Amino acid sequence: MVHIYPVTQAEEPIVIKGNTEGLCVLVNALISAIAFPDSQGTAEIFTGDAELHEVVVRLVNTHDELSPVPYQNSKL
Repeated sequence: MVHIYPVTQAEEPIVIKGNTEGLCVLVNALISAIAFPDSQGTAEIFTGDAELHEVVVRLVNTHDELSPVPYQNSKL
């Protein structure tokens, strides 16, 4: 079980909460993205309400590859 709380505005902290198993699955996705940079790391995780989500981790080399951040187009 892992829950990644989304950012809604600039400079807001990203919070990740999870049990041991869920955090290990997330760590493995991070390691896979680093170890195999031509592909991506993925993790299937359950949130606190038991909903299944896929987390995708991609290794990037430039700031342009990170853009746009989700809250830039938000009206918040």
